[in-house]
Amino acid sequence: MTPSPASPPSTKASDGLAAVLAFGDSLTWGRDPVSGGRHALSDRWPTVLAAGLPGVEVIAEGLRGRMTAFDQTAGAADMNGARILPVLLHSHAPLDLVIVMLGTNDIYYGQMPERVGDGYVRIAEVIRGHGYRLDDYQPPVILFVAPPPIVIGADPRATDEMVDRSHRVTAFIREAAAEAQVAFFDAGIVAQSSPLDSTHMDVAATRALGEALRPVVSGMLAARAAQGRG
Repeated sequence: MTPSPASPPSTKASDGLAAVLAFGDSLTWGRDPVSGGRHALSDRWPTVLAAGLPGVEVIAEGLRGRMTAFDQTAGAADMNGARILPVLLHSHAPLDLVIVMLGTNDIYYGQMPERVGDGYVRIAEVIRGHGYRLDDYQPPVILFVAPPPIVIGADPRATDEMVDRSHRVTAFIREAAAEAQVAFFDAGIVAQSSPLDSTHMDVAATRALGEALRPVVSGMLAARAAQGRG
């Protein structure tokens, strides 16, 4: 049955769940700096986020090595986030919210902070411009999350200059959020990278991030639902 043109935009899937896509890199995949493997499912920040939001499905889409909108030619897969994103948007639609947390790999592999901001803006353009091909559907709202800065530690490639760029990138991601008119959250306020490998979050940090994002995500979903009813 085709919805009436007067019907409000649909904000939930047919099962009634609000859908959130967590789009990121190994920090979202759940890299464990202690073991070098993967955190337990229950400890990964998308799982922790979902545990505090009844009626919300959080889809974890973390790829180790992923960058915002740039190629990593020696990567084991396509690491260009902006290029692969349309496939994921189409696969997981309808979505209510997309959380984007990228940038660590951009900095690690030599991109300048301002270019990371450009990558975030491009990702917002992809999300809003995708042809979802669903009746009465508005593109998902967007949350940019700046990752925790890189730290000096066991990784010999983590130089002082790289650490400095990783700190400066937060401001450029914030500016990108303002330019794209999307929400922003600084993960570095609640979570830090582990010195065991210089770039990834330990169990306490990844859980802290998931918990800190709950009120932010809850508020954004409530606002979207209210807009749909309006």
